[in-house]
Amino acid sequence: MPYKQLLLPPLLTIILAYLIYWPGINGPFLFDDITSITSNSTLAITALNTDELSRAAQSGYAGPLKRPVALLSFALNYYFANGYHADAFKATNIVIHGFNALLLYILSIQLLKLLPYENRTKQITMAACISTIWLLHPINLTSVLYVVQRMTSLSTLFSLSCISLYIASRNRGIIFKKADWQCKSLLTLSLCSLILALFSKENAILIPLIILLIELTLFPKHMPWRHFIELTSAQKKSVWLMVLCLATTSLILAIDYAEGGFKSRPFSMAERVLTEARVICFYIFQIIIPRINSFGLFHDDIILSTNLASPWTTTPSIFFILSLIISAIYYRIKNPLYSLGIGWFFIGHLLESTIFPLEIAHEHRNNLPSIGIILAIASLTLKVKISHTKAIVSFIFISLILGGTTWLRSKQWSSMYSQAYFETVHHPNSPAAQSIFANAAHKSGDNLEAISAIKKAMQLNKNEIAFALYHQHILATSKRQISEEIQLKTLERIKRSRITPSTELALEQIAECLSLEVCKSLRLNYIQWINIIIEKKPSTAYFHLFKGKAVLSIGDDLKAINIFQKSYELDEKFIHPLFEMIDILLKKGDIIHAEKVLVWIKQANQKSQISRNFEIKQLEKAINTLKKQLKNMELNTSPT
Repeated sequence: MPYKQLLLPPLLTIILAYLIYWPGINGPFLFDDITSITSNSTLAITALNTDELSRAAQSGYAGPLKRPVALLSFALNYYFANGYHADAFKATNIVIHGFNALLLYILSIQLLKLLPYENRTKQITMAACISTIWLLHPINLTSVLYVVQRMTSLSTLFSLSCISLYIASRNRGIIFKKADWQCKSLLTLSLCSLILALFSKENAILIPLIILLIELTLFPKHMPWRHFIELTSAQKKSVWLMVLCLATTSLILAIDYAEGGFKSRPFSMAERVLTEARVICFYIFQIIIPRINSFGLFHDDIILSTNLASPWTTTPSIFFILSLIISAIYYRIKNPLYSLGIGWFFIGHLLESTIFPLEIAHEHRNNLPSIGIILAIASLTLKVKISHTKAIVSFIFISLILGGTTWLRSKQWSSMYSQAYFETVHHPNSPAAQSIFANAAHKSGDNLEAISAIKKAMQLNKNEIAFALYHQHILATSKRQISEEIQLKTLERIKRSRITPSTELALEQIAECLSLEVCKSLRLNYIQWINIIIEKKPSTAYFHLFKGKAVLSIGDDLKAINIFQKSYELDEKFIHPLFEMIDILLKKGDIIHAEKVLVWIKQANQKSQISRNFEIKQLEKAINTLKKQLKNMELNTSPT
């Protein structure tokens, strides 16, 4: 078949995907988009030079590797779009999603060619079906229209590239029975792709396991470690013992690393692991039967599994997962693609759906794993004898359902209010959805609806501090009275509840508002909140930063400076309070102390992971300008 005809189906589906996602392209930045992108001033680059690009790439905080590849892409998006324009960022995400589908198409052809099917046309047709179904599937919407999840889609891009290049290298090595320079070059490119995937999102650490699974299922006669069979029994036992020790050590280290994070979560590690069994089954259900009301940005309405019998679906879910794994092992010879698909799905969830202290469920976690389920289903359809006409009709029907559902979801994401509203329609018992809708309704001017929604969020989750803080924020900014009873209930909630990441975000957002007249009625209340929080966590530097901003908002500059200094002393890598201090000093015209703080900033900058050279230059310029102004004033006031 000509090369152009090979590329035509995926290119057409890329165009179709763009049309399907078009209704949501003008939707706003959401949730983590704000903290990771629009509030990250380092991404707002003004030139394509090494210094600015390097600073942008190093400005992340998510994950142990900080995801510099994804952050660099956000910075380039900002530069070429001339600002934080959500439509430009989302259009880029759609293009990445299209390229992912193209890579999946190529990879599917590679995988199908390794199966004992000689019908080349059928392989290409099935590969096009696999990539199209994945491209149109609504479970991938949050990886496209939720801008920050470009981290996920970029990781998928480089992961698929890594696997495809690896298979190309392996095939060449098998055909020519040696690793020539082209084979080695493909393997090197595969490794480079893996590194780029890792620096997009850490999930890519699982790709070697998927490659290992491909070796076990599709290359059983050509495994690089086939000489293992020739080892003696004692040698084999030693190898297996080493593998077991390595796996056990890795698991112990992973548990130790994950354990500390559960202090800020409303669930334990055991509860999360049990709940994830039901969540995995929920994901499979979403992939196979994509009901629009099962999808959502948040899934905090999922009930926690406290033991094997509560809720009762916990144990059946575990048995269902085990049955799938057993079936994959059983059919590894009869249907290797099925085994690969099932294994691919579960490997893809080993990090985000197991012991680590992340939120219970998010759909974007299925961006790469969902390919496994689609491959497994495709392997079963290859076994079914069906006429060409029926196959085409079935594919069109499935594509219309998937594409139609994605288009409807995309339309629901066309505005902040619409997205938030439909979140509450589909997930009325989600506290996070009610909170987001409260914010959207408040911004649209419907304060009564906003207050009603935030109150519902508070009722649904009686322990989340953030909702009580947002309640007061809505009351203040809508010029409603905040009663003493409301403040007392808020303080009580703060005293008895954990400080979650959502609490920290709420405190940060409201702290930024305190300097404005609209938040004047919150200032004293905020100081009471933050005092209790500091009592609970006295060594957390950024809580002192928030307190300093609150004290500054009531006009006590000296006390604010002392608090900012305390914040810096708690963490000398935390540079933000120093910028707050020097800003106060410059406004007061205190050059002597401002220069001292500038020295501290330069020292902190050397320890900081993110370079603040640009800001330091701006401060030096501001100090020099102030010196000139004061000198001119002295000359003008001196006797002639």
